[in-house]
Amino acid sequence: MSKIEWEVFQEKLVALLGYYKELKALEGISWEEYCQNTLYKRTVERLIQLIVEVATDINSMLLKSLDRAPTSDYFSSFIELAEAGVLPTDFALEIAPSTGLGNVIVHEYQKIDDRLVYRSIKETLKYYFQYLQLITDYVTR
Repeated sequence: MSKIEWEVFQEKLVALLGYYKELKALEGISWEEYCQNTLYKRTVERLIQLIVEVATDINSMLLKSLDRAPTSDYFSSFIELAEAGVLPTDFALEIAPSTGLGNVIVHEYQKIDDRLVYRSIKETLKYYFQYLQLITDYVTR
């Protein structure tokens, strides 16, 4: 990566950590609180969307730095990173489906399943905490 690309990469990691912390702050809300507060709903939805988008941007930057072709979709970016030895394959297969929820949030806003989004809070926090650790470990080797 060039110096400029490296700086952008680092900015994306910092942004991802920030979004992660914001979502983490909402982890303790109850289902009832979530249902009754539109602000909670929209905030959680947007944070999950941002987390997925920034992570896939990071994936694309890493793949480009490894002279890999761009992927056809967000899901594939995690699989390609596993094939490149950046992520463990089992982890890539676990985190890749999280891109589907991001797509639903962005493209099918009226059809969002509140239960699915609410249940995804803990899952998103689990996977993207591990993702941050793995990517940081990879780039600091």
